[in-house]
Amino acid sequence: MLKHHLMVTSITAAATFAGLGLSAFATDDPQVLAAMVANSAAQDMALGDKVETLLRSDVGLAGSQIRILARSAVITIAGTVPDEHALRRALNLASEVRGVREVRNALEVDLPK
Repeated sequence: MLKHHLMVTSITAAATFAGLGLSAFATDDPQVLAAMVANSAAQDMALGDKVETLLRSDVGLAGSQIRILARSAVITIAGTVPDEHALRRALNLASEVRGVREVRNALEVDLPK
């Protein structure tokens, strides 16, 4: 019974402190919100640039036409790659970049004509 009481008390305390910490970041101030949005956009741009540089410098992706879109740490890779191996390589490389939360595939394999 004592274990159960201690566990319930610990969970309640943790939830309370987590709520207090999160409420410190809640705001309706338009200037603060604008700064948060600008910071998020700058982080997405930097993350997208990092992924794009990595993919463009990879020898295994030579001949690929790749475009990167980053939004909220979600990377979308679009364009064409020469084969299925290059497609998988691009997705794997992007997913390994620190800060990337998710990678979405909008790539197409450029089939020979």
